[in-house]
Amino acid sequence: MRLTRVSVLLLLLLLAGPAGAVDRVAITVLQTSDLHANLLPWDYARGAEGAWGLARVATRIREIRKTAPNVLLLDGGDTIQGAPTGWLEARRPAGGPHFVAAAMSALGYDAMAVGNHEFNFGMDVLRRAQRDSSFPWVSANTRNEADGSAAFPEYLVKELDGIRVGVLGLTTPNIPGWEPLANRPGLKWEDPVATAGRLVPLLRGRERCDVVVVLLHGGLEIDLATGEPNGTAHENRAAALARDVPGVDLILMGHTHRRLPLTRVHGVPVIQPGRWGEALARVDLVVERSGGKSTIVEANGTLLPSDASVAIDPEVAAIARAPHERALSYLGEALATASGPFPGGRARLEDTALLDLVNETQLEVTGADLSLTSLLPFRFDGWEAGPVTVRQVYALYPYENQLVVLEVDGARLRSILEHAASYYGTVDWRDGRLVITPRAGMTPYNFDVLQGASYRVDPTAPVGSRVRELRFKGRDVTDGDLFSLAVNSYRAQGSGGYTALKGAKLLRSYNDEVRELLVERLRKAGTIQPRTDRNWFLAPETAWAPVPPPVAVPAVPAGTR
Repeated sequence: MRLTRVSVLLLLLLLAGPAGAVDRVAITVLQTSDLHANLLPWDYARGAEGAWGLARVATRIREIRKTAPNVLLLDGGDTIQGAPTGWLEARRPAGGPHFVAAAMSALGYDAMAVGNHEFNFGMDVLRRAQRDSSFPWVSANTRNEADGSAAFPEYLVKELDGIRVGVLGLTTPNIPGWEPLANRPGLKWEDPVATAGRLVPLLRGRERCDVVVVLLHGGLEIDLATGEPNGTAHENRAAALARDVPGVDLILMGHTHRRLPLTRVHGVPVIQPGRWGEALARVDLVVERSGGKSTIVEANGTLLPSDASVAIDPEVAAIARAPHERALSYLGEALATASGPFPGGRARLEDTALLDLVNETQLEVTGADLSLTSLLPFRFDGWEAGPVTVRQVYALYPYENQLVVLEVDGARLRSILEHAASYYGTVDWRDGRLVITPRAGMTPYNFDVLQGASYRVDPTAPVGSRVRELRFKGRDVTDGDLFSLAVNSYRAQGSGGYTALKGAKLLRSYNDEVRELLVERLRKAGTIQPRTDRNWFLAPETAWAPVPPPVAVPAVPAGTR
């Protein structure tokens, strides 16, 4: 009997393994973000090939899966809007899956964070694409206003070789600052840091997760070189998540379109793959199991670019073919003929025929007293003389903004223009000319220009007192004067720092998007002439000096849509 007991004990010890045995598991996390409906490497604004697209990323994904045993494939959101393919898909009659959802499902994505641009076409289009996806759309901080319940799945838990990985989805909380209420009915957004503080302990505890990954549609609210705030904490919360939420092992970022190789913020690895599938983020984790405890002992990451050396995946290309052909047909339509060039390069330094065309269209449609718009692309050369196609209008106005009319008084109007004038940063005299550089931290498309009133801007004056001689119909504008102002729905929410517009009385709204109103006006016009009335101008002579590229990490300005 004693011999039997000893034999059983030895067997149990052998099964349990040697005391202090260490087991290591390799986990590969792959991430895309801000695809914006770009499946193919094609620049729809220029009509040329581009170094991006999910079809190229797909080739890398499939290659990695051949050698990596435990792969988690995630996306950071803003998938269904952006390229013309996405806009046309939103208007396609029901029938067949959403092409972006179909492509991502074919690649076996595990989860996608919900981005702010998912709401651009309204909830019907969003829910359709969500239903067509074989993977969950996760956003723990998007809640139903009625009862506070989750509007989307909060997280995903996936077991890989015995390691339980929790993926917590979070969305930029500033959607009410960008998106009209009609596109987000009954929803509210919690601070992602508070949401993570509540759910990360749950993932570690009740869900028994060994690894916790935050999949964030949002970026960094600090300057990595200095650690100082960059002014975008209302929409970007990655640094606060790393600092204030214990138990987070990895943060996968998006939203700002930045390409950021793996770095550590407050000790937590963070990475961001840019936009449009221009790179695939890869993070390799090594998890060590010992004595019933799991610990990440290695975390290495890289960005894998989607350049021309990467082959196009045939399955994704086949899914993209029909939407791509629809877009090419739509963009190729000739709308009107420009009798002369409509330059755009100096649109933030002087009144231009290009932005006058946008403002005049908004005034014509609405009958408002005033109109406000901006040059939306970061850099835009304008239109040459000759045919103007839908592609050129799309390049000028890439966003799905609708048109609204607000009531503003003279004080609000001046505040709006002063905020626009704050775009001008350093001012230097060189060889008798004034050289102006944009203010760091203010995105170029947040420089708005007004039509319907005249004014002068002195960029050498202190911020807040640069707008001079503001007149309406030849009369000085007083604080108590009332005006109707045509503006896009994005700006009407107070976005871009235009807090003076937030809360302004809504007089009327239009279902048509500004871009489509421009298309219709050009169709009817036949010939357009480049005219400008120089209703606004800079007081001194100016010359343009580009902002030097950042030294530490290449990036577009923070807060990019």
